[in-house]
Amino acid sequence: MNDRSLRVGLLSWLGPVLVLLLTLDALACYFTALHFANLVYDRWLIDSTRSLAQAVRAEQGRIEFDVPSVALQIFQFDEVDKTYFKIVSARRGLLAGDRDLPADIRVPVNGIRLTDATLQGQRVRVVATRIAPPRTDDTVTVGIAETLIKRTTLARDILLAMVAPQVALLGIASLLAWLGISRGLKPLTDLASQIEARDQNNLTPVPQTGLPHEARVLAARINELLARLDSAIRAQKRFVADAAHQLRTPLAAVMLHAERAQRAPDGATEREALRSLHRSVERAGRMSQQLLALARTDPDAINAVELKPLDLVALARRVGEEWIPRALKREIDFGLIAPDTPVRITGDERLLGELLSNLIDNALRYSSPAGRVSVIVEHGPPATLAVQDDGPGIPEDERVRIFERFYRVPGSDGDGCGLGLAIVEEIARLHSSTVEVSAASDARGSRFTVVFGGGA
Repeated sequence: MNDRSLRVGLLSWLGPVLVLLLTLDALACYFTALHFANLVYDRWLIDSTRSLAQAVRAEQGRIEFDVPSVALQIFQFDEVDKTYFKIVSARRGLLAGDRDLPADIRVPVNGIRLTDATLQGQRVRVVATRIAPPRTDDTVTVGIAETLIKRTTLARDILLAMVAPQVALLGIASLLAWLGISRGLKPLTDLASQIEARDQNNLTPVPQTGLPHEARVLAARINELLARLDSAIRAQKRFVADAAHQLRTPLAAVMLHAERAQRAPDGATEREALRSLHRSVERAGRMSQQLLALARTDPDAINAVELKPLDLVALARRVGEEWIPRALKREIDFGLIAPDTPVRITGDERLLGELLSNLIDNALRYSSPAGRVSVIVEHGPPATLAVQDDGPGIPEDERVRIFERFYRVPGSDGDGCGLGLAIVEEIARLHSSTVEVSAASDARGSRFTVVFGGGA
């Protein structure tokens, strides 16, 4: 599990960046320091080269270099670096100095050339100039070389003087970055503290006042989650309360009929009590199924809906066949009216099967014996699925309330629990469809029509 804080993560990313910048800055400082160190000591070598060149003279057309040895010793004296020189005549060859020192003959007359070379295993800086003394046809190359100890020492001193403040600035920048990140993350830490202080009983929205844009987006998503969670908890509590309330009556009847069967004085009374017990158990079982179906079709369960292309005619035929034995038992004329071609829609086959089963059950339950119930599928557009019966019908002023949970039309027959039509409406809503209630085509009974919002 990675429990590293966001603050440490940001700093761990920012730290190497700052170190890299400091390294690049140190390299830039080094080369800058080396440039200025070379600039200072190159000027000294150039001046020394010109001084030696002034000691070269022509006598009677002959090049001479006459400098006292003491003066040359003073010229070459240096406590840190070692200095070499060489004077070469184009005609006479070496006039003075160190033979091993390379003389650059490519130096133009009266020009200056600076190069790096190696002499006696040491790196040296070489300055050369070339002169043409008057009244001669000869040229003389004067070269001076010096080791690089003073240069590197000066460059190092300059580098240290420049890098030390940079390191201090890096520390200050790191501290400011820590403070800035901490301040920037404060809205998130405050938001986390507010959420941490809540429990399942406090699902009110998180305040967004004063939050920056990024934190407001996060708070908005959290509030949406809290709203969905609150809706789910409310739905769960409502389901539990409804189940407890509605199951109480059939379970009480089960206990009553069971006790009646136990105390029955004769076999006939016992059989009657057992038949009543069976009906109560059947009713309780159906109510449990209806409650579970209602929980599955709750609007908050929309993410569990699997919408796929399907044939409404095939669905109606398959579900209708399951109810044929029930219709035959009550001698009801049960039929399907549908086109010969498929009617394509997009929906969840399991939920739509539950919807149609509830409509058929409702029609068979309230239809008169030896009556007629029809399942009707129409192309449209829009495509529709209807169930029509010839029962007593539903008063027009009751057609809105029949979709309420546990509501039953006053004076209606049958042993329904008032959940079937609520389930139908919820499933239709999950499919972006509507349920319309009207009188049957012959003005008797009722017709429930599901109007689907789109095709496959």
